[in-house]
Amino acid sequence: MINKKSILQNKKILIVAPRFLEWDLGGYIKNILFEKNLDCGTFAYSPFKTDIDAGRELIKIAKEYKPDIMLGLKLDKIKASVIKELKKEGIFCVLWYMDCVSEEVPDWIKPLFNEVDVFFTTAKGMLPKYKSVADTPAYWIYEGAHLPKFPLLPKNSNPQKIYRCEVAFVGSLYYWDDNKNISHEREDFLKKINKKYHLKIWGPQGVRDAKERWGRNYPVIEWPAYNEELVKVCQGAEIVLGINTINSVELYFSNRTFITLASGGFHITHYVPGLETMFENHKHLVWYHSDRECLDLIDFYLTKPRLRQKIAREGHRWVRKNYSMKRQINKLLAIMAKHYGKLR
Repeated sequence: MINKKSILQNKKILIVAPRFLEWDLGGYIKNILFEKNLDCGTFAYSPFKTDIDAGRELIKIAKEYKPDIMLGLKLDKIKASVIKELKKEGIFCVLWYMDCVSEEVPDWIKPLFNEVDVFFTTAKGMLPKYKSVADTPAYWIYEGAHLPKFPLLPKNSNPQKIYRCEVAFVGSLYYWDDNKNISHEREDFLKKINKKYHLKIWGPQGVRDAKERWGRNYPVIEWPAYNEELVKVCQGAEIVLGINTINSVELYFSNRTFITLASGGFHITHYVPGLETMFENHKHLVWYHSDRECLDLIDFYLTKPRLRQKIAREGHRWVRKNYSMKRQINKLLAIMAKHYGKLR
C-alpha cells in the first residue's frame, strides 16, 4: 500500500488558482496543506491581462520554486502548452475543475485534460465524457465546506436587520452560458421570487451592469457574503435558496449547498440526479424540480418555522460530520500520491 503521507511529505506543491482570497478555494487548500506541514507555494493567474502573460509568469515561478507537483484549479487562463513546459521540468501536473455549464466537455479544457497527469471534477456525471477525450486518470471530488471558516454563532443570537429576509440567495444574477452569452434564466426566476417574497441577493455580481439589467427593486447587497458573513446571512434568512447553472448532470450542484448547510441555513435547492445519495429530502434540506414547485415549497415552509429549524439543524450536523473540505482534500491527496508514486 502506498503511504501518501510519506510520498508527499518532502515534496514541494505549487497551487495554481485564479486567486487566493480568504474565501477562495485556493486559499482554503493552501490553509489545509499548511496544516499538514506540506511545503507549498502559490500562483494566482487571474490578475494577468492575457493567458500568454499568465503562462509565461507561471513557467518562471515554477523554474524558481522547483515544485515536484503542480495542483491547478480550473486553469482557464493556462494553456496546454504551458503544462507541457512544466512537465519538461519534471513537474507532476494535476487539474481540479470545479465547474460544469453543460453536458459536454468544454472545448478549451480538452487540451489541458490531455496533458495533465491526473484530473478531478466536481461533476460525477461528466466522468464518462471526460474519459472519452483521453486516457488521463479522472476522478470525482466535490469541494465540501472548509469548516473552520464557518464558525457557529451563539444560540438564540438576534440577527441584525440587514440580514433579515424571507428568502436569501448568495451568488450572481447572471452568468455566461456555453456560447459565451449572458444568461437571464436565473434573473427571471429570482424576479418571480422577488415579486412575492422579501428577497435579498448577496455577493459581488460578475456582470458589471447587473443593476441596470435588473431594473427596479434591485435586491442585491453587493459585498462578499462568505465565511463568517455567510453564517450571518443564513441565520437572518428564513430560507436560503439554491440555484445551479445546470441540473441534469449526476451529482453536480453548487457548492453553496455544502456551505449553506454548514452555516446553519434552511436550504431549498434544485434537484440534480443522485442528490438523494448524499442528502435526505425534507430531513437535511429540501429540493425542487421546477420554479412552480419551488414557490409552493417556499409558501409551505414560511409557515413552518419549527420544521425549518429542525431541518436546518439536521443539515448542519450532517454536513459538518460528512462533507468537510479537509476530508475531500485528503481523498485528493491520496489519489494524487498514488499516481505520483507510480511515475516515480
